[in-house]
Amino acid sequence: MSDLRTRTAKVWKSARFRIVFWAALTGIVLGITGAALPLEDVLVNGRTWLRLHPSKGEIVMVLQDGKTLEELEVLDVTRADDAQVIRNLQGAGVKRVFINRFLDDSAKDPGRGQFLEALKAFPERVFLGAMPAKDGPRGNYAAAMPSRAFLEHARAVSLLALDHPFNLSKSLPFSSNSPKGVVPSLAASIAGVSRPADRVFRPDYAIDYTTIPTVSYVDILKGRFDKATVRGKDIIIAPSAEVYHDLHTLPAQGYAPGAFFHAIAAETLKEGVPIEMGWLPAFLVVLGVILTGLGRGRVLDVYRFSGLVGVLIVAPLALDQFRIQVDIVPAIAMAAVAVFRMRNLDRVEVAGETNSGSGMPSVQVLRKYEAVSSRILVALQIRNYGAIIGSFAEHVEAQVANEIVRRIRISDSEVRVYHEGGMFMWLSTIRSTFDLFENLEGLHRIVQNGIQVGGLDIDLSFNCGIDSEFDRPVSSRVASAMQSAEEAVRNDELVYKFDSRKHEAQWEISLLTQLDRAIDNGEVWVAYQPKLDVASNRVTGAEALVRWTHPERGPISPDKFIRIAEEFHRIERITRFVIDDAVRCAVELRRHGFDMTVSVNISAQLLRNPGLPGMIAEILATYGLSAEMLILEITETDRLDRSSRTFQMLQKLVQSGIRLSIDDFGTGNATIDYLRYLPATEVKIDKVFIQAMEGNKEDLLLVQSIIEMAHSQDRTVVAEGVETQAALEILRAMQCDAIQGYYVSRPVPFRDLLTQIVGREARQTG
Repeated sequence: MSDLRTRTAKVWKSARFRIVFWAALTGIVLGITGAALPLEDVLVNGRTWLRLHPSKGEIVMVLQDGKTLEELEVLDVTRADDAQVIRNLQGAGVKRVFINRFLDDSAKDPGRGQFLEALKAFPERVFLGAMPAKDGPRGNYAAAMPSRAFLEHARAVSLLALDHPFNLSKSLPFSSNSPKGVVPSLAASIAGVSRPADRVFRPDYAIDYTTIPTVSYVDILKGRFDKATVRGKDIIIAPSAEVYHDLHTLPAQGYAPGAFFHAIAAETLKEGVPIEMGWLPAFLVVLGVILTGLGRGRVLDVYRFSGLVGVLIVAPLALDQFRIQVDIVPAIAMAAVAVFRMRNLDRVEVAGETNSGSGMPSVQVLRKYEAVSSRILVALQIRNYGAIIGSFAEHVEAQVANEIVRRIRISDSEVRVYHEGGMFMWLSTIRSTFDLFENLEGLHRIVQNGIQVGGLDIDLSFNCGIDSEFDRPVSSRVASAMQSAEEAVRNDELVYKFDSRKHEAQWEISLLTQLDRAIDNGEVWVAYQPKLDVASNRVTGAEALVRWTHPERGPISPDKFIRIAEEFHRIERITRFVIDDAVRCAVELRRHGFDMTVSVNISAQLLRNPGLPGMIAEILATYGLSAEMLILEITETDRLDRSSRTFQMLQKLVQSGIRLSIDDFGTGNATIDYLRYLPATEVKIDKVFIQAMEGNKEDLLLVQSIIEMAHSQDRTVVAEGVETQAALEILRAMQCDAIQGYYVSRPVPFRDLLTQIVGREARQTG
């Protein structure tokens, strides 16, 4: 079971799999709920317009049109008129007569007797319409049935139709329920088709209704018609004059009398009952096409594009010809989501694997290269790269990088060089380590002569690290090669070879490669140590502290893995993780009624990253937390003057509403100068002084002076490392604002912190 969970988690980590999953879920929801029907109708109507073709003429419409009412000078025809029309049609040798309207039966109607006689003379060959009643049951139920007297010699047919949303189309039932049992629809009766009342079908609206033969009702009534036109045909008598208000939107053809829907439906069924395949077949085929294109740049290549066009455009149009109806909107929605998001992911991945300054492949490509390689991995570190790039007013990084690569390829011509800052890496085609050393020495001599960029000669200095342990994936060798290059710089050696026999060095390098994976796996987590307000004796905040519990080595010291992360410029990932968790927990605390601040330590290295404010703002916006509830703890910076990049960054953070805290005050660089220049609202006294002040008068005086000095600058003071009641009382007497330490609580998981706070509040109020 654990193996299954591990495999499932690994699959879920794939961004492309998640894209396909959510895209497929979108299609499934649309398919199951039927929410896509309006768009499906639009597509079907578009295909219908392309397929318009004439009727076969086997059904003739006898229309009670404006000409009829005008000539008869009436607002409606009578039963006597209907009787005469039926007799005239019978005399012309028609097959059957279908009256596409509900006929009232009143004993006072003078034409009732004539109509009954006409039905008796044409037994079982006249079909009268059944309709829903205004106050009757909803759904496919024909509550308004022809009278019993009429049905002694005639049959009933349902005239019900199912309107689609926004009146974009209509489906017709094969039959309808009624007070007298199941009644076949007009179309099914003409075609001789029998299906249950819960079945409906979409007629082939590509049959051009204007090509269905029509005769005016009054011409039949007065015998002014060619009998050959109707002989042997099924006749539909239907109202069409405007006064009857029976005009409806016929898909792809405009407005038409309602009877034409039934005529088209009847002709459709005579050709064969439409086969409705639903949404699943197209969905599964498109899903297969998408799954074959999960690789970068493949989702919409020429083959899959052709496949999608075939499945979503050509195939439905072709199947329509054979009355096979397939729904494609769920498949289109899935394809659109998958294609759009994968194309975006392709662009993001390409951008992430391309150095923006030089346009060369990024070292990130090698970090994702999970395969093994029998080539030696070389990392070349340009020692003065930043100074070189910074010395030009215009952007010349691409020119500098290209000149370096050109020299690398003089004797290693087939290599692909990857670039990150001043680091250039490649898998050398030179197999021998000895030969590679000689090659790098030759490269050093060439580079010593300098390169020319923008008409200026530039002197370069570099050191190299190599990794020749071919049994490990390239991704795990990147860090060791880079570490070796850094080692070469420190030892002032041209080339330094990685040696896994240096076990601790190997472990530190492996930490770097495991760090991202550890964050994703939950091995890296955030502990919270509460801050207690001395005056109110209530918890008013908490500091977020990153922890790593390794599955084999157990807890790893934060000092160790944070130092390595800073050294290899990976501290941003950890910081983002901690801030995200801290902000989320602050919001959850607020939901429980505790309005508390959260503090997060910020590396000095990250303060030089221009993307830091944007990253923090994004996280705060995601969870909806006010900026003043987040405190950034600053331990040390580079220079303290107002022109430094660090000072400007801190000013920008404060302007955004975030509060700053001076951590470990009294040690290292954290001195009085910090109070003069840093826009901090809080000072944290280092635990070394707090723990020593009970037995050392000098430390006691130092703590007191720090508190007084900070208060004079209108700063809040927090004492770290408070472990005893005695220390708390001393600090309370000195008017220290807040304390933090084991006396209040050790750093604990968030759930434990929440339990502690709830318990403390209960005791306070109880």
